Amino acid sequence: MPEVLPSRHQSPPRSRRTYAAVALFLIVYLGVLAVVLAPRDMIAAETGAIFADGN
Repeated sequence: MPEVLPSRHQSPPRSRRTYAAVALFLIVYLGVLAVVLAPRDMIAAETGAIFADGN
């Protein structure tokens, strides 16, 4: 069985990766909440209802 050589690249400490993962999760979570809870006037969406009024 061949010897396993140590990696040349040092991974960051586990705590730093954990903080980065938690920060990314919170950013995405808050972004989704902002889209879900935003007033409908803030989000411009073109639906078929606009064209239904013309008939």
